[in-house]
Amino acid sequence: MKTSRAALVALVAVTAMTALSGCNALDTGTPTATDAADCERSDVKEIYFDYPLTSLSVYGDLQRFAAAAAAERGYEVKYTADDDDLQKQNTNVQALVTQKVPAIVSYPLEPTSMENLAREARANCTVWASYATPLENQDASILFSGFDSGVELGKAALEWAETQDGPIKVLILQNRDLAVGAERDNGLNSVFPGKASNIEIVATQKAGDREAGERITREVLQANPDLKMVLSYNDDAGLGARQAFINAGIAANDPSVFIGGQDGSKEGLTAVSDGGIYRVSVAVRIKDIGEAVADVPIDILEGKPNKGVNVPPVALKSDSPELPEYISDYS
Repeated sequence: MKTSRAALVALVAVTAMTALSGCNALDTGTPTATDAADCERSDVKEIYFDYPLTSLSVYGDLQRFAAAAAAERGYEVKYTADDDDLQKQNTNVQALVTQKVPAIVSYPLEPTSMENLAREARANCTVWASYATPLENQDASILFSGFDSGVELGKAALEWAETQDGPIKVLILQNRDLAVGAERDNGLNSVFPGKASNIEIVATQKAGDREAGERITREVLQANPDLKMVLSYNDDAGLGARQAFINAGIAANDPSVFIGGQDGSKEGLTAVSDGGIYRVSVAVRIKDIGEAVADVPIDILEGKPNKGVNVPPVALKSDSPELPEYISDYS
């Protein structure tokens, strides 16, 4: 089901923080966030996208969609280089705040460490949009429910497990170091394995990229040659797991193996469409998110009300009618 871009930029139920009083600012030693109505926004047509997980396959597409949407409105998107490093992210964002850039869209590796920077930015009338995880100090947020995504992955796995005879050994690849990763893991754990009597979780390990997914799955397969299922925090690690099975001599279309991931990356959705062991990607519409990275802060800079978006996750399988449409976004 196609989600219109206009609908996605509607208000979501995330309330921006009420401006701190001057007294409270003195108590905390931090700047008071300026109310949006009192701000004189910059007329420099630049948006800064602070996305630290640059190794993920979705990053390039997010850049492409954001840049195209911004260009349509006469703006340019610029990027930080955090290299998955919290200290680098904080240093880079502090530099942007000090420069009083027009707008920052930030995906915080550690949300609590970003609150003061967000407050300081807003005190300077810089638009602050939080990505993936809402902050108290923000003008808007660009969200996609990690908890709901994990739930959808768990449901898809249980549905497949019900069709199988015999025990199913499971490897879970998680990344609880990230707020959205913890949410996805919590959502998965809330429904999986549930009351299923034929499921045994043999390992739960951290894996955030393809290399880690392949390495960990290879090691678990060596200890458990009858491993049948891998449930991954994202498509990158899930595709690494898929490669480990293939390297172990297991056919790419083996009917007794289930691998599922999350994100809806181009590579993940393509693997799902092949109809093999990569059976589901719980997708958020990357095109919609990328466009929101541009549209949300630009609207605020131009004085238009916009509290952000919340893009729903959809479990896409090879026979899902929405799958071709999601894949077409990447063409």
